[in-house]
Amino acid sequence: MNNQEPKSRVQRYNFNQGSDQPTRQRPRKPRRWWPWLMTLITLAIAILLVLAINHHNSNSGNDTSASSSTSASIVAKASSASEQAAFESFKSTYSSYNDNGLTVTQKQKLQNIINNESNDAVQDREQKLLDQAQTKQSATSSSQSASSSSKASSDSTFASTHTFSSVADAQNWAQASKDQWLQAGYSTYTITSDGQGNYNLQFVR
Repeated sequence: MNNQEPKSRVQRYNFNQGSDQPTRQRPRKPRRWWPWLMTLITLAIAILLVLAINHHNSNSGNDTSASSSTSASIVAKASSASEQAAFESFKSTYSSYNDNGLTVTQKQKLQNIINNESNDAVQDREQKLLDQAQTKQSATSSSQSASSSSKASSDSTFASTHTFSSVADAQNWAQASKDQWLQAGYSTYTITSDGQGNYNLQFVR
């Protein structure tokens, strides 16, 4: 007799598998969200830095522009004040001379001040003021003009040659004394150079 049991009666069981045994699932790995968060934070910081730099540059530009404008305004005001002070000084001298007119000598002195003025605007204002003044004879000339000797003296003054260092000075003196040399019988004048840097003014009848 064969004591071995038929193979059909042997059953094998796999305890790892079965209808009642739940299927094992792989553990889920935690989501790696830190890199994304760090990237967003970095971008936000970069954007804030750019905005801060642009804002600073904009303010610096505005400050520079405002500073330049302020400096220009200060310079303009200082220049205007300087021009006014120069004119007021001339006007004060003019007023001290002017007594119902200016003598030839006084006009010449004032004209020299005008010629030495470097500011064109001030020079123009001073010239206009001087041109308004009437020419009068000095006290000595007035008394002499009442006699024949005064006329002879006047004739002698304009009959002689006058020497100046520039053409402008000669012309200014001739213009300032125009009333006198016309009354003395002279009609015009000439200015010639002596070749040594001097200019001779001579009146012509």
